[in-house]
Amino acid sequence: MSNPTSHFIAAVLLVIAAAALGQNRDMPPGAQHKSLWTLDLRSSALARERNLYKSPISMSFVDSDTLAVAWFVSQPQRNVYVDAPATLKAVYIDASTGRERSKAQWAASSRPLQVEITSSGKLLVRTGRSVRLFSAELTELHQRQFATPKPFRLAVSPDGERVFVCPQADNLTQAQFLNPDTLEVSSTLRLRANCGYYLVGDSATAVRTNNRSEVLVNDSGAWHSVHLPSSGAQVRFISGNVLASAGVCSQLVWLTASNGRTLLTLNLPKGRCWGEMSASHGGDYFGVVEERLRGLKSEALDMYPFPSPEQFVVYRISDQRQVFRVKVEGISPWFPKNVIEKFAISPKGDLVAIMTNGVIRAYATK
Repeated sequence: MSNPTSHFIAAVLLVIAAAALGQNRDMPPGAQHKSLWTLDLRSSALARERNLYKSPISMSFVDSDTLAVAWFVSQPQRNVYVDAPATLKAVYIDASTGRERSKAQWAASSRPLQVEITSSGKLLVRTGRSVRLFSAELTELHQRQFATPKPFRLAVSPDGERVFVCPQADNLTQAQFLNPDTLEVSSTLRLRANCGYYLVGDSATAVRTNNRSEVLVNDSGAWHSVHLPSSGAQVRFISGNVLASAGVCSQLVWLTASNGRTLLTLNLPKGRCWGEMSASHGGDYFGVVEERLRGLKSEALDMYPFPSPEQFVVYRISDQRQVFRVKVEGISPWFPKNVIEKFAISPKGDLVAIMTNGVIRAYATK
């Protein structure tokens, strides 16, 4: 077969093969760590729903002995004007063996939905206009209602000890900080921007401004400006009052103290970028997904490379050292599929858990 069509097909196959070889070359150094255990929770509908707004997931180490996983399972929506019911499920896992210690579920009837895990292992659950606190057995301990016609913002500090609640109403001028064990108001904050612009640290609070390279930080009762090295789309407190910032698919991540001092800069070579960040609960460790740009670039065919997860890298903040890296499941440009991943680091940094499409694997970092 010798015709223009066959030549074109052969050329395309050669390009694909070259691209695949190029993407397997120069892999960053990383050990093929063997997992301590694997737990498959797909039968419990973990990560069944691809839209995490409809079915949010939270995963966190309570300590080095217990991993907690909580998620909502949404039911099919039969009426677009009525919220579909959802079920909150929670599993507490022995971190050393992967054995399920306890599991429970609770029915939710209103949205939006959100679940966070506190430092003591309780579940902070937002449904509609209420915030509830549950035990590991999903026994309701406390509830707080917010009379607002609009959704409100719920955020938790890296150590799990500060709960930020900001009801969005036209006449509201204050946000509240709640005690994570009682849901009582511990302090208030006078608002100077939209609720969604606030970041919550262990003791500091920050707010984004119209200048994407700046945040205002309040860590001693007064606001001061902190310059960010990048106009980061991704900015968050990761430990104590340390801010991490990065742009969209950026080759650089910066760690900045609340006083503006740069603590650490992470740099990747061309063709790679940083993705999702995670932090240990009240610990000294944070992790970030290292992504590789995959796929062909052809403006004529409207084809462009996209970032695909490749490795999860853990750093110790106190001495700015990398302590662990492990390969994770990515997205193939030739056989694309949805990948939902969650990451958790124990407070001591000795364990890492990775959930991929409902399957959890745990690793020892030492």
